[in-house]
Amino acid sequence: MQNNLKKAIRKIHLWLGLTSGLVVFLVGLTGCLYVFQEEISLMMQSGVFRNVEVQQKPFISPIRIKEIVEQEYGKPIINMNVTTYQGGDRANIVWVRGEDRRYTAFLLNPYTGEVIDTYPYNITFWAIVLAIHTSLLIPEIGHHFVAVGTLIFVIMMISGLFLWFPKSKKGYKQRFQVKWGASFKRLNYDLHNVLGFYMTWLSIFIAITGLVWSYEWVDKSIYWLASGGETVKETEMAVSDTRFIGQEKNGKIDNEMLQLIDQEEELYSYFLIYPYDSTSCYNLTLNYSKGSFYNRNDTYLIDQYTGEIRVSSLWQNKNNGDILQEANYNIHVGAILGLPGKFLAFFASLIATSLPVTGFLIWRGRKKKKRKVTPPVKKKEMALA
Repeated sequence: MQNNLKKAIRKIHLWLGLTSGLVVFLVGLTGCLYVFQEEISLMMQSGVFRNVEVQQKPFISPIRIKEIVEQEYGKPIINMNVTTYQGGDRANIVWVRGEDRRYTAFLLNPYTGEVIDTYPYNITFWAIVLAIHTSLLIPEIGHHFVAVGTLIFVIMMISGLFLWFPKSKKGYKQRFQVKWGASFKRLNYDLHNVLGFYMTWLSIFIAITGLVWSYEWVDKSIYWLASGGETVKETEMAVSDTRFIGQEKNGKIDNEMLQLIDQEEELYSYFLIYPYDSTSCYNLTLNYSKGSFYNRNDTYLIDQYTGEIRVSSLWQNKNNGDILQEANYNIHVGAILGLPGKFLAFFASLIATSLPVTGFLIWRGRKKKKRKVTPPVKKKEMALA
């Protein structure tokens, strides 16, 4: 009975692997690279993460950032946001979405407003890596392939754990060690079986956090479990008071936002989404992740005309479901455990990338073995013929 079950699971594992192998390979490989995007960009001083010289002067204000970028962009801006790092040694990262829905990146000196660099983001190396990771560079339907491939990968990890268990206690030793001096066939088997076992305990979290962005039911299920049975909260909306159109109080708005930004010493960065139409608000998120392994965020919706806070979502009022939602990205890239966690995520993704290759070679080897060569006809049999 158990042997029949194992055979059935092995077949399921095999065919799921053959159908999703290419997707897992590409998603895993690009995931390895993207984990260290920030560190590589800072080291090479390229991409959207750049260092600047620390100066003993205040940062330019959010309204001033918008004025500089609007002047530099030279055409209508549909959507715009900025990330400012409070350490003072990082450039402001401004994203502008144009009428063609493509993004242009602007890097500003936070002290002077000088435009350090600007370029269309969609043609950059990291943008292409991310596009392969999320959609395989296939427009409109590519993200569905990635989502289904990731879901299959989760099922494969579970079935792989079942197949990993040996028939007897004596077999456990070889399940934990790779025989580096063995034949290629045995080495390949160990790389798939042993490394796959170690990788699964990390990759299962990476895969599930990826599915959170692909399937609403995954997001809602995790939220329900983490919050103790609560449902995902609807995002609170707010509108600006349009009676004051043309009477914008930019100075008051700047002061209101700067007071919120300066009220905490442990603030790591702030993220500001500018109003995208006449009724929307400034969306200000304060990230207090400095000194911790996950994002601790407070969010404020601020009237674009009067500077009044319309809605606030504070860290102290969030339940475990909210906290887990906000930590999802950091779990996905391993940053939940700092730099060591990123290395763990890197190696887990690297091993996941290798599994379709080693699995295919195991299958191909067994297929060749099953091919039986026709035995030579014996003399006695020839005489009888």
